Amino acid sequence: MTNLSLYQTAPPGFELSTDERAFLWQQVLNHSINGLVGLVAVREGVSPDGPIVNFQYRFANNTALRDTLGNNHEESADITGRLLTDFFPTVRETKLWQTYIKVIETNEAQRVEQTYKVGDHDVWIVQSAAPFGRDGLLLSYSETSDLHHAARRLARQTTLLNGVLNSSPNAIVVFEAVRDDQHNLLNFCIALTNQQFERLISQTPMHFTGLLLTDIYPVKPEWMEQLRHMLDTGDAICFEEYAPSLDRWFNVTLNHLNDGFVATIQDVTEAKQLQQQLEATVQELHRSNHNLEQFAYVASHDLQEPLRKIVSFGDVLNDQFTEELSAAATDLIQRMQVSAGRMRSLVQDLLTFSRLSGDAKTFSPVDLNKLIDLVADDLELTIYDCKAQLTVDPLPMVQGDVALLRQLFQNLLSNALKFQQIDSAGTPIPPQVRISGYVATESDLPATLLDGPSAEGQFAVLTVADNGIGFDERYLDKIFTIFQQLHGRMQYDGTGMGLAICKKVADIHGGYITASSQEGNGAIFRVFLPRA
Repeated sequence: MTNLSLYQTAPPGFELSTDERAFLWQQVLNHSINGLVGLVAVREGVSPDGPIVNFQYRFANNTALRDTLGNNHEESADITGRLLTDFFPTVRETKLWQTYIKVIETNEAQRVEQTYKVGDHDVWIVQSAAPFGRDGLLLSYSETSDLHHAARRLARQTTLLNGVLNSSPNAIVVFEAVRDDQHNLLNFCIALTNQQFERLISQTPMHFTGLLLTDIYPVKPEWMEQLRHMLDTGDAICFEEYAPSLDRWFNVTLNHLNDGFVATIQDVTEAKQLQQQLEATVQELHRSNHNLEQFAYVASHDLQEPLRKIVSFGDVLNDQFTEELSAAATDLIQRMQVSAGRMRSLVQDLLTFSRLSGDAKTFSPVDLNKLIDLVADDLELTIYDCKAQLTVDPLPMVQGDVALLRQLFQNLLSNALKFQQIDSAGTPIPPQVRISGYVATESDLPATLLDGPSAEGQFAVLTVADNGIGFDERYLDKIFTIFQQLHGRMQYDGTGMGLAICKKVADIHGGYITASSQEGNGAIFRVFLPRA
């Protein structure tokens, strides 16, 4: 210990005595968290320049003793005077031995890092070897395993992050702020890009290193102000951009990150093209609707006027020239008037069907109990003439258009009264019609109403049941198509538009209509409408 000196010269006013220096040195040995070891070279023979064959311990602090002798060593243990090979027999075969020799020969300090296997774990040690005195070595070492484990974790996280970035279908670019000495924002510099961005621009990652935002995008002063606001508040920026050079549309989202931002660039070209196609289709529909309105005008005026004249001229012939007409001519005139009347009904029903429309925004709660009373009043004479029995149960409230729903139930009730059965004596059987309703469960609903959120309790079911002639369910889809009739005009009048109108009204309300029946056993029509 006498050959060691902490200070060759002490600063003025801080001179230490020999005892003080010895005490200070002992404190360093005892309390250093690093291992401290003093070695002196052992040479072959008596020559001071002979080859080094070993090293002898001159001192070791508590950390070094614990690492050398194990945690259970006695506090009084001392390895001074022992040889290095007593504890590390294979040290001459290691890199450390060559390092020690080099320090002695060059009188220059060296640093070396080595890995050891301890059980199932890798242990990293960093050791510094410095010369002191003649043939002396001062070793200082520390374990850096935690740093290496942290570096490995960081490397794995970096690999994972790069994997996430590169697996994204969107292009991602990270920008860092560029500021002057006064911390004023000047620009942004590209810090990171993912592979999708590189493929989009058709450039290698090295191309973007050090590029500024203004190098790749024309940033206006107001845009820079928005970016500055984003850094201050953290508010995201979203916008849509067309890149003429790529002929692509992009949705761009900028999110604050540290002193910069992350740009997520989503290619929406296909969606944009579909949107443009949809807008074109909507415009075409508007044109078609306009043409349909023009047709409706023609049907309500120009087409009906000739029909009125045909009927009127027929009435004049029958009234003023009856005696001059033969029976065959009178029959032809009557057939002409019937056909003209039927054509007139067809045009009116088609006009009604084409004008059916509704907007859910204007729908309001509808009391079906009051609405059915109004429909029954409208059909009061028909109900009386056919001696029908109409039963109406309490009905739920629905959301809809009163005029359209009134037309729907008037058509259903008219059909129930019209298609009467005939008994064996050829006498019509009085109709028995029952209208009822309830709140539908999901098991009641057709598949078309089950899409999206739960429809439980969202719809009301209205049923119109009769004891009429019924129909074969093979023709269920046919009965809701325009101009479709299952029975001849000689038996039952009509144009085949009533149920088509009912279906269109149900569709306008986002509902559904269906029916069940057997020939000769009546029919039950079910209408599903949204509840109020």
